[in-house]
Amino acid sequence: MAERLAKYVGAASLGLRAAFEYRVNFVFSLLGAVAPVIVQVALWARIYSGDAGETLFGFTQVQMLGYVVVANIVSRLVRTGFEYDLNDDIRSGGLDRFLVKPIDYLGFRLAQFVGAKSAETAFMGACLALALLVLSALTGFAVSIAAALGFLAALVLAFLLNFLVFWCVGLAGFWLTEIGFFFEAARIVIIMASGGIFPLSVLGPVPERILSALPFRFTIQFPTEVLCGRVAGAQLATGLAIAAAWSIALYALARSLWAVGVRRFVAVGS
Repeated sequence: MAERLAKYVGAASLGLRAAFEYRVNFVFSLLGAVAPVIVQVALWARIYSGDAGETLFGFTQVQMLGYVVVANIVSRLVRTGFEYDLNDDIRSGGLDRFLVKPIDYLGFRLAQFVGAKSAETAFMGACLALALLVLSALTGFAVSIAAALGFLAALVLAFLLNFLVFWCVGLAGFWLTEIGFFFEAARIVIIMASGGIFPLSVLGPVPERILSALPFRFTIQFPTEVLCGRVAGAQLATGLAIAAAWSIALYALARSLWAVGVRRFVAVGS
């Protein structure tokens, strides 16, 4: 057991080292996440009339500004990228070396993803804390301890859900070639469906109901609403349970797609 665990700890360490290997690119990519926040804050500040009691799409101005800031940071926190490595392994045949080793490829990539994300999570967590302090000083936006704890629980599930979603997307490499643009298109659609660009209520009641029934909402909008205090108590417990159920369902789907894809990979290779 300890030997098996050591393999995945090593994979996480490998991911962390890779994150720091290109330090300048790492820092600039993180700083680049700030620009969308500034643009959206300025946009929503202009859309609202300035009346403290005005509500649009179910949000007051303070709530919307808080949502935009938190959602953008959460979107960055759960962002993946391993799907390109997965596709490279499939296309180049490099997947062979994992199939003959006593290690689970999905577990390896998950451990590597966690390791790579640890440094970024620390940095973006500090940015989130600073942003909340600024919002509190300028608008009176407040976060309770209960909301912060609920947010951490929701964020862990969001990490797992987003990993599984993009793992399933990445497995398309077994059937498609040259799918870099497909990944980017899928990312944009999924971020929008997750409430990462704006709250789902902006799309209208029918699209909101449909998208709320899918797993994507639990990767960005749900943890964001928890931290903003819009989801608490029984709603929080129910949301966490649904997110956990979706994680189990997506894990089962990922295993099924992997089994079919590997059979095709081995057949073509032979």
